[in-house]
Amino acid sequence: MVEEIMLPSGHAHTSGDGPLKNVVVVGAGPVGLMVALKLGLAGIPVDVFEKDSQLSQQPRAAGYYAGALSALQRLPIYGEATKLGYMLKGYCFRGPLVEDEEEKGAMKLGDLIAILNFSKGEETGDDPGNRVLVLPQNQLAQLLYKAALQTGLVNVYFNREVCILHDRGDFVEVVARDQARSLTSFRAAFCVGADGGKSACRGLLKIPFKGHSWRERIVAIDVLLEDKNVDHEFPTTLIIHPVNFGAVMPLGPVQPGKKTLYRCTVAIDPNDERTDEELVSNANLMSLLNTIAPGPRPLDVEIVNSSPYRMHQVCAATLRKGRFVLAGDAAHLNTPWGALGLTTGLLDADALADTLEMIINENGPLELLSLYSDERRRVFQTFVDPTSTQNLLRCASDPAFAKEDWLVRAVVNDTTDVLEPFFRQFYDVWPTDIRKLAALRGYLK
Repeated sequence: MVEEIMLPSGHAHTSGDGPLKNVVVVGAGPVGLMVALKLGLAGIPVDVFEKDSQLSQQPRAAGYYAGALSALQRLPIYGEATKLGYMLKGYCFRGPLVEDEEEKGAMKLGDLIAILNFSKGEETGDDPGNRVLVLPQNQLAQLLYKAALQTGLVNVYFNREVCILHDRGDFVEVVARDQARSLTSFRAAFCVGADGGKSACRGLLKIPFKGHSWRERIVAIDVLLEDKNVDHEFPTTLIIHPVNFGAVMPLGPVQPGKKTLYRCTVAIDPNDERTDEELVSNANLMSLLNTIAPGPRPLDVEIVNSSPYRMHQVCAATLRKGRFVLAGDAAHLNTPWGALGLTTGLLDADALADTLEMIINENGPLELLSLYSDERRRVFQTFVDPTSTQNLLRCASDPAFAKEDWLVRAVVNDTTDVLEPFFRQFYDVWPTDIRKLAALRGYLK
């Protein structure tokens, strides 16, 4: 029951006697903020609702590449993002930790299985070629947040949880509850649900979200450590192991003789019945780091942050219901192996902002929202889902058989006729050029 309905101060939510031309975005993560930024740059007013009190600081995604990196390049934050982060040429596949012959009692990253060198295929990419930008998700979100506010057309409201959605035909009404349980109603031309895997928008719209969940949980740990044996050219490693597979990625350039902030992600035995709270106890985090982090024993590390995750392969039955649209984790979820999670969400945001701009500023038809939904679901079903699934299974294999994998063999043997079309998909299939598709299919005059 609505106790109070009020409009907050800020930019206008109406457009005189004409149709509304503003957008509400639910969720102030990188996906929602990227939509808001792009719309603000296009002269479209945006109100962002975020249920939490601040931008998330959880250790989540950290790598952006290929089509997703190209999308970031087109934003005004790109230069600052490259200064805060750093570029990788590729990553390694390795077996589990082994003893360090040069330092008694120390462990080092396991035997090298293959090096995936993105920079060898620069001709298949664009500026900056096939590189990976490493930048923690919370830092990217902060850049997007500041840039969105600087447009003068984006307002962000924290501690606002969406509880009612109405499609009124010519506009939507979005009602959010604050911490005092008073309700605020916004009217807008459209509403974007970018509020994560447990999306309130998707739930209120009663859109099915089907697929499967992986038995394994993973724990992401941000930790300061020194790896004296680090490969400075390819410092990121995917650990092959049938149970405790994982990833070790420096979140900044590695400086000899100094500790670097690393993201260590490790899978948990699916038969482990401990709670998430027990998994992130300090004692257990140290135990997990002992299975994956290089260095002397006992480990000389400082744990900065950690978070447990359940992994899913699910997709919404539609990304559009009337004037409501979904993007990012609200639309689909997949295993993070291969960095196809947030990056796919950013490509959703890129396509969706262009779609809304065509409708609001260029009088495009509402049916463009269905084109967006169809294309981004197709990309998930035919590319993101199978590719991320095989990335996980590749890492969760027996190291003794890892070199028998077709992709690993192609990388080791530098089989161009296999690698070139495979990696071309990350530029040609993964992104959606919604303007080009709209023109080809006759949506635009």
